[in-house]
Amino acid sequence: MTTTKSAAEILHRLLYRALIEIREQGRQTGNKAVFHLADLFHTTALELGQAANGSESYDVVLRHLEEKAAEKGVARWFQNAIIEVDDTQPAGPAS
Repeated sequence: MTTTKSAAEILHRLLYRALIEIREQGRQTGNKAVFHLADLFHTTALELGQAANGSESYDVVLRHLEEKAAEKGVARWFQNAIIEVDDTQPAGPAS
């Protein structure tokens, strides 16, 4: 495939678009958990792209995500998820 964008930028934008689609499906089906999680994370995909190219730090992206979680009323879920991720052993390569 020929493109003017880097593979990283394409991946970040595809993830962004997928999360928008997932958010819409959550809205249409009334699945609040799916809607709110996709709504929380969809712009994070683009922010990760900024962190990958060095224009923003991953710490800033994480702090912004935490702020958005508080605004959206899912701060407790976010804090629990951070604890779970911190306690989880690194995964091996995907097969």
